[in-house]
Amino acid sequence: MSIRAALGSCFAVRDARLGQMGDMLQVTDALTAFEQDACGETELQSAVLRCLDCLNADICKTWLARAEQGSAAPSFCANAARFYRLRQRQDIITS
Repeated sequence: MSIRAALGSCFAVRDARLGQMGDMLQVTDALTAFEQDACGETELQSAVLRCLDCLNADICKTWLARAEQGSAAPSFCANAARFYRLRQRQDIITS
């Protein structure tokens, strides 16, 4: 395998994970909090790194395919507590 192919494979995995993170933010209703800067850049970077390091990508993909809008992030999600807090912040902002 060439270095280009290896790097391309790494980028594809990264992009897929970031897509799943975006889907998780959307499904859990935490995306709006991110969009309205209810968290800092450091918190976002930390969430991205946790997602990229997660060992539950396949379980996550299956969960996302079945999840209903407004669901809480599942317990296996490395960012579940963070997404819950973001959702709570969003509820405070909009009330």
